[in-house]
Amino acid sequence: MKKTIGIVAALPGEARTLAGHPCRQKANGFLNCRTVLKDETHLMVVQSGMGMKNAFSAALWLSEKGVAALGCFGVSGGLNPLLKTGDVLFADVVLGEQHDDVSLVWKKDGGHSDEPFKCIATKGLPVQWGPIISVQKPVLDAAGKRALFDRTKALAVDMETAAVARAANKSGLPFFAVRIICDPVNVSVPETLFQCVDEKGNPRFFYLLNRIIQKPSLIIHLLSMKRNFDTALASAAHVRHCLAEMHISSAP
Repeated sequence: MKKTIGIVAALPGEARTLAGHPCRQKANGFLNCRTVLKDETHLMVVQSGMGMKNAFSAALWLSEKGVAALGCFGVSGGLNPLLKTGDVLFADVVLGEQHDDVSLVWKKDGGHSDEPFKCIATKGLPVQWGPIISVQKPVLDAAGKRALFDRTKALAVDMETAAVARAANKSGLPFFAVRIICDPVNVSVPETLFQCVDEKGNPRFFYLLNRIIQKPSLIIHLLSMKRNFDTALASAAHVRHCLAEMHISSAP
């Protein structure tokens, strides 16, 4: 029987670009979509919404569907000053922040497949292994990202990877995470624009329109964010293609 790889993606755009088409099926409140990779391995992507709670629930739902591995995919904020928009990061360590504490959630072992990483590297995309940290609240300003890097040495920050790693630990499944840098460390994202999407990642159009009327200069930030998001996700098709190279020896 062909294996199924389950992946949690927080935002509609992340799930759509990874799967190659929009997620339409709904189960347990989550939109999900399936695609078949080149070796007939199945890829099941669940659009979880933002945050630890949503990501953990989506990952557990995937584990109950009998997937052979759990992964997390999406854009993230860069913490290392050397990372640029569009750089691809495979997690070798996942850290989780809760209150003021940072703990180790997952660490890559010797049995972890390096094939998807090697596959992406051969395509000439900027890619590296490194630690990722997941936080409870978004780190939007450049000063906050620099401080988080100094404190943890994580290369990128998001709000979901640690939750998916915890679900994989709980379910006894292999885990991996692929993050693509959207906003580098020196880029600040206005809090107002972050509030223009709900926790499922869907735009709040009337809220956004009202804020732009009050402060038209937000349009410049909005266009910049859209450009960075599109640049980051341009690598998604390559990531999907390379997942077929994954060897999951411990799959059921």
